[in-house]
This record gives sequence, C-alpha cells and structure tokens, in this order.
Amino acid sequence: MVDGVDRFDLMEAASLALRDGLRGIAEGVNRVDSIIAQVQEVTDSGDPHFQEIVGVVALEFQKDYEKANRYLSLAAKTDIPSAQRRLGFMLSLGLGAEINLEAAATFYRQAAEAGDAVAKHNLGCMYLFGDGVAKSPKQAIKLLEEAMAEGISQSANCLADVKRQMKDYAGAREILERIVPVGDATIASVQSLATMYYYGLGGAPDRVKEMGCYMKLLDLGDGDAMHYGHTTASGMTIDEIREAAVWAKSDAWADIFAKRD
Repeated sequence: MVDGVDRFDLMEAASLALRDGLRGIAEGVNRVDSIIAQVQEVTDSGDPHFQEIVGVVALEFQKDYEKANRYLSLAAKTDIPSAQRRLGFMLSLGLGAEINLEAAATFYRQAAEAGDAVAKHNLGCMYLFGDGVAKSPKQAIKLLEEAMAEGISQSANCLADVKRQMKDYAGAREILERIVPVGDATIASVQSLATMYYYGLGGAPDRVKEMGCYMKLLDLGDGDAMHYGHTTASGMTIDEIREAAVWAKSDAWADIFAKRD
C-alpha cells in the first residue's frame, strides 16, 4: 500500500494515464501529473515497473533526459523489453548520455528478442544502414518483415523502399498496395506506387490505381498531385475515376476529377 492506495491499482492507473498522455490526450497528461509523486515513492523502493514509468514520464513529458536514462537503465536491467527499447532510443540520439550506437543496438536486440515490434523495426533500420552493427540488408529485411507483420506501418514503408531500391518492384508493389489505400503509407511511398503503376513496374500498368494514388497524395497534403491527377483523369472515363476513388478510399476527390468542361 502507498498512502492507502494498492500498488496494483496505482500501476494500472499510472499505465492508463501514461497511455493516454502519450497519445496526446490532455486529460491523460493531467492524470500523470496527479499521480507521479505516488509512483515515485514506489519507484524509490526498487520496483522496476514503476522505475520504467518514472523514466518514461521524465523522457516524454519532463524532458529530463538524465533522470530518464537513470530510471530506464534500472528497468532495462530487469529485462523489461519496453524499457530496453526506450533506453536504446535514448542512446541512439545521445539523450541523457553520449551517443552509443553499439549499446543502443544491444538494447534494441534484447527487446526485439523478447518480441517488442518497435525494437525490431529500430534494429532493422540499424542493420540497414550499418549503425552500431555490421551492415546486413538480409538481417534488416528479416526484422522489418517481422515488425511489419506485427502492425508497424513504418516498417512496411521502409521495407517497400528497400525492395524498390533492390529493384524488387513486385515485392515493393505488393506491400504498398496493402498500406496505401488504408492510409498507412508516407507521401514518398504513395509517390513510388504511383510511379510503379505508371511505368508498369512490378506488374502491369494500372491507370485506375495510379489515379487513386494521386487522390491519396492529396489526402496527405501533397498539392502537386492535383496537376498529375488532372492530367491522368483527362484520359479516363468518369466510372474509372470513381473506381479509383473507391480503391483509394478518397471519395472527396471523385467529383473534382470527374468534372468535365
């Protein structure tokens, strides 16, 4: 008990508040502020799970990186994957300590081996560029594929780009065709897919889906797509334009491009 509060209840309350706070929900941030003193009290007794919470609060809200490094290091030593991943992130950027890419990779690897999907993504990127580890596209692809399968959209975008650079256009196209319509792709990824449809890379040319990519780019704020969209739409039927909008889940642009003088 801490001031009449059960540790389990405090952990649950702190975890929920932290989750909401990290999502940018103001009420969650307020709840974190209201219970952090109680959390700190339990933390000082040596509980690693509370140490992680204090470390995360210091990292994400207080911007006290030395404190974050201290508490996340304690939690990481007890094999808490999320603490290991966050500590790896801090070491990769030099937050609270000097940049140490080798140590960052070690913590990412420990978290990844325990199943942390974000750590798999981060370690995969390190293998891709040879940061803190020997460069290994094979190992990078393996980790990025695992992270992508666990729902990390950044991994899908990164993996598609890797396959495109390796001229595995079919592989890149297969990934992008899954993530572009649902809105998980970056502007660069959508542009790449539009190019593949235009030139027939990795499959047959597809004017309808190319048009859909321009609609999705407009959804993402890429104003240049308006010009390419109008140029492409000029050679399409109204039904094809509406089909493109359905594929891209971007109905707002159908009437604009379907308009005829």
